[in-house]
Amino acid sequence: MKGFVSISDMAKLHNISRQTLIHYDKIGLFRPIYTDVNGYRYYSHRQVPYLREICFLKDIGISLLDIKQHFGEREPRKASELLSERKKFVDKEIFRLNKLRTYINQRINSYDAYEELVKNIEVPFIKRIPKREGVLLEFDKKPQKADLHLATMKAWRYLAQYEMLVSNGFGTIIKKDSLSKENMMEGAGVYVLLPYPEQGMENIKTMPAGDYLCMYKYGMPYDLQHLEYLLGVVKDRGYGIEGDIFDACLLDTTFYKDMNDKDFCMIQIPIKLE
Repeated sequence: MKGFVSISDMAKLHNISRQTLIHYDKIGLFRPIYTDVNGYRYYSHRQVPYLREICFLKDIGISLLDIKQHFGEREPRKASELLSERKKFVDKEIFRLNKLRTYINQRINSYDAYEELVKNIEVPFIKRIPKREGVLLEFDKKPQKADLHLATMKAWRYLAQYEMLVSNGFGTIIKKDSLSKENMMEGAGVYVLLPYPEQGMENIKTMPAGDYLCMYKYGMPYDLQHLEYLLGVVKDRGYGIEGDIFDACLLDTTFYKDMNDKDFCMIQIPIKLE
């Protein structure tokens, strides 16, 4: 019809479907200016800015119900308030997605390093490691595999209270003061590294920056033969032990088919070089 825009042309002009316009008509959001006897919908050119704004608001995530309500009271101040509320939501999503990207990058970095690390398995070496912070939850008893898994999940749940995912590594802390005891695992616990600093968390343990005598191994933290060997290296070389030991899990048992009872780990003993 001359002087009108057909539903197909209006849909094409705004890169939406005819069905979308029909739906907008049915819910009273955007109705045609004229409908002929055959049910064909036609719009005025003057309606184009209205649909353009509807499409913009919908594209930035505002609901159709809110858009409809807004057009019933549209004026600059209310438009600004509507967009400001949406901006708050978008800012929160950006913050959340940035955290997710941090989690993903930390996991990628860990997995990408595996092929090089495994070449030096069971070979002691000294590594300078920066300060780390994490949550330490002590075992209730000398752990076995089931206890280790349950304690690890307890630590994961604890981080979840602060909207964190475990992505920066985890393992077991073995206390320096227990190394001379019959049960070297006394006071040991699951240690989960924080993916980023967080204020106000309890049970935080700092692993200080310094020199660490390290060794890669396949095994579980309660199997102490690798630790005992590395402690022998400490003694033979005359190093002093500066703090608690971290048995870091680098790849867990989900990666192994033929020896799914062992993790790929890195023992880290903080030392003082004599």
